[in-house]
Amino acid sequence: MHSTTTGSARFSLHLAAPAVVPALAAPVLASHLGITEGLAFRRLSTSPGPIARGLRQEDAQRLCSVLSALGLQLYLRPDGDRTAQFDLSVHLSVWADSRRAVARLAAVLSRDPADIAQALVRPGGLILPDLSQQQLRALRDRLEPIRGLILLYADRDTAMSDLFATHPLAPDQHARLTEMLHMIGARPDRVTGACAAGIGPAMRDHLMSRLPDLGLVALDRGLQRFDLYLIGVTGWVTKDLADFLATRTGQPRARFEVMSPAHPVLLDSGLTHAVLRQFCADYAAIGLTTRPLLRGLNGFPDNPIL
Repeated sequence: MHSTTTGSARFSLHLAAPAVVPALAAPVLASHLGITEGLAFRRLSTSPGPIARGLRQEDAQRLCSVLSALGLQLYLRPDGDRTAQFDLSVHLSVWADSRRAVARLAAVLSRDPADIAQALVRPGGLILPDLSQQQLRALRDRLEPIRGLILLYADRDTAMSDLFATHPLAPDQHARLTEMLHMIGARPDRVTGACAAGIGPAMRDHLMSRLPDLGLVALDRGLQRFDLYLIGVTGWVTKDLADFLATRTGQPRARFEVMSPAHPVLLDSGLTHAVLRQFCADYAAIGLTTRPLLRGLNGFPDNPIL
């Protein structure tokens, strides 16, 4: 992934916060950019800023996805663009004191605590949209001291989004959505449940403007978090498998004697898009049938597209 080719737009990959464990991500960055691991380590250890420049968009998005899966907070920005706009997404960690966090968020943002609490449990969490880079950094500096917050960033101009239905679609709604997806060549994602997967900013905005009444939500993959549920087991539940599941979930071994989609068991919480796909494949390899749910959606809404 080098930046020597010409003739198309180029992008920079920016670190939104110093890497917690830069040694883990340094070999990946070095391999993609053709630089030494020492240089990659220094880039990942510095204050927020660019770690790679002059990348083709698809290469930049691929590297962003790989490094995000390692826990890095990143965003893309067109080279030379000083007016990029960002979305800041705020989530609560599983251990957060939600009342205290909501109260502090409301004070910092000068908003009603009830509105903050509702927004935090929507798909994508509390989203503060259309921020300049300066505004993004200022908000990050004010929000990072609040314990229990997870701050995620996305560049609106280079986002790779998935489209999710927030409720079961009526037949006429389903028909309209299907027609539109066929027209633009978008496809659903059978793993995440997205009704349109991997769409760029222009396609995202087009779909949302043409289908405003369907209750769809478009989320950049960097802002997505999933809970993963166990809904079935292939064959008999062996002692080793039951022990593994009991340890993983904190449920008694007897809970796994009968499994069904109607009575799912939570396996993992707050997974990123990339980690979710890997976990689904890993669980399938040992005979477990899983079903992810985008955080903020209620239950498992039927998706007539899948």
